[in-house]
Amino acid sequence: MEELFLKLNLIIKEYDSFIIMGHKNPDLDSLGSSLGLCEIIESFNKKAYLFLNDKHLEKYNENINQAFNKMKKDIICVNENTYKNVTGKTLLILTDVHTKERVEYPQVCDEYDLIILDHHIKNKNYIKNSKFMYIDSNLSSMSELIAYFANYSNVSLDYVIATILLAGIEIDTNSFNLKTTNKTYEAASILMDMGADSILKQELLKESMDDYVKRANYIKTSFMITDNIAMCLINDKVSDITLAEVSEELLNFEDIEASFTLGKLNNSTIGVSARSIGKIDVGMIMKEMGGGGHSSNAACQINGKTMKEIKGEIIRLVKDILKA
Repeated sequence: MEELFLKLNLIIKEYDSFIIMGHKNPDLDSLGSSLGLCEIIESFNKKAYLFLNDKHLEKYNENINQAFNKMKKDIICVNENTYKNVTGKTLLILTDVHTKERVEYPQVCDEYDLIILDHHIKNKNYIKNSKFMYIDSNLSSMSELIAYFANYSNVSLDYVIATILLAGIEIDTNSFNLKTTNKTYEAASILMDMGADSILKQELLKESMDDYVKRANYIKTSFMITDNIAMCLINDKVSDITLAEVSEELLNFEDIEASFTLGKLNNSTIGVSARSIGKIDVGMIMKEMGGGGHSSNAACQINGKTMKEIKGEIIRLVKDILKA
């Protein structure tokens, strides 16, 4: 990673100001990596701005709301109405995302030089005009990368930011069960050394009883499409985060090695979240469906098809892969 960090240091020195943006409907990995980048950039005596509408935190999920409200460090936020107030030679950094349709505010991507840092498998719709792109699908999370970058830069992160990053790793690895290497544990150790608080982390990862019961009811309707692959169909309107949570929960059950959860994101779009313990490449299946991800964590969004049609396509692809 040293070569990457040297490259990033050189890029940072070229600019006066930086806008850091994650994906829409941010999770703790997206938020944590964005906050961590802000603090690292500020160590260069540069201006860093987080693209987040902090005046309307209720539009984000409760974990993001709570995490941001715990912040004692002064993070300057911009949104779609204020980002043009940023002065000086400005670079946009996208973290945990590399396609326009997934960023918080796509228009910004056409207005500044930009670089991309991500850990998802490269989608065919990736942003083409980046000054620099680093995508490593072997990483557990962007939080892992930023922990190493901070350590390399001799930046001791604010303890709340370190805690959010640690929570981001835990979420993206499903409690260190997926895509976890010795580097992942080392990153967690770095964050603990910086003061990450395990009690605060537990608070950030808590959920309401209503959310838990709702997810449990979805899981009750799941069924097996093979001896070791489960599927859940959700007819309610749900977030992509809910789809991911259901798929991850299904992996906790005996004999299930992969899972697919389908749900309505809006009136025209059906989302699919796929998870695997590693033996079945769900990334390949989601790529065939027009999405992306990596072998154990992938997703797609589909317009113009019914739940029944998408279900049938996934079952067909699964059977084709198992035959191969």
